[in-house]
Parts: sequence; C-alpha cells; structure tokens
Amino acid sequence: MKKYTVWAGLVLCMALAACHKQVEYDRNDPNQDYERYLNSHVFAACEAVGKPYARYSLADVLKKPSGDNPNYKITFVNGPCRGATVWTTEVITKTQPVEDASLIPTGTLVLRNFDNPKEPFNKELTDHWNIGVVTNTDRAKKGIIELGFPRDRNDFFPAREGAYTHNVRYILQPKVKDVRQFIN
Repeated sequence: MKKYTVWAGLVLCMALAACHKQVEYDRNDPNQDYERYLNSHVFAACEAVGKPYARYSLADVLKKPSGDNPNYKITFVNGPCRGATVWTTEVITKTQPVEDASLIPTGTLVLRNFDNPKEPFNKELTDHWNIGVVTNTDRAKKGIIELGFPRDRNDFFPAREGAYTHNVRYILQPKVKDVRQFIN
C-alpha cells in the first residue's frame, strides 16, 4: 500500500512541475544579470553603522544569526569595505526592484543606489546604498521618484533627492521602520 502512495505522490509532483511556469533566462539581457548579481548577495551597513544615514554595500553571508548570537558574519564584496569581514545586525537579506513607482505609497522605506546612475547595469556602481523614505511619486511616469533621507530621529525635513526607479529597491526582509519618531 505504501508503494502505491509513494508512486501516486511522485506522479502528482511531476504533474505539478510540468504545469509550473518556467522563467526564461536570456543570457544577453544585462537587466537579468544585474538582478541576479544583486539577489545573490545581501546588503549590509558599511559606513555610519547604526545611523539613519548608514550606507550599505553588497556582502556575502558567512554565518547566519543563531539563538544566542543575533549577528550575521559577512564579508563585503564591493564598496569601501571590500574584503572586510565583520559581525553585524544591520543586514537587509531580501530586496525587490520597483516595477511601477506610481503605486508606491508615500512614506514607504526603500533602498536606493547612492550613485544613482542613469544606466543601471554597471556592477561597479553598486557600492553604496541608502535607506530612504518615498516622499513624492508625481514624476514616476518619467522614471523618477523623490526620496527623503533623514539625518537623525528628529529630522522632520530630511534632505530630498530624485532617484531613477531602476536604482530603487523594496526592502522585503527584514521589515525596516522609519527612524523618525512622530508625535501623535
């Protein structure tokens, strides 16, 4: 009886796998290479660690947090800290590119490429990233959104800059909160 159950489960798995939509990889598409490059690493705070204006760089995870140690052991793969191995809790493990910037609600926290290049597929320019707050999406159809970068917890009028949407990424894991403390 167990033999038939195993075979039925195997046939069901094969049928589901056949129905699953496969994502095609185009070797000539630099956008897919760029995404694959960013998704194969994590973002870790490199400069001004612990500050709202911390800069993040790409890193490889050597050791994940455990029950008694909440820190990641990471090695930076680019940026000013390239090659440095550190223990830190400021790691962004999962991000996603912004597809339609007009749908981003104001106040959303995102990760922005500090270099903000017009051409996004240059791997050498992925050195610095900052966490910013979406302040305006009126120019989203032109591929630009406005972001605010608070300098401390009491900065209610942060520096604002426009960023190309291809240089902006949603922060999926961990959930990051705005550093500013608003009065209710």
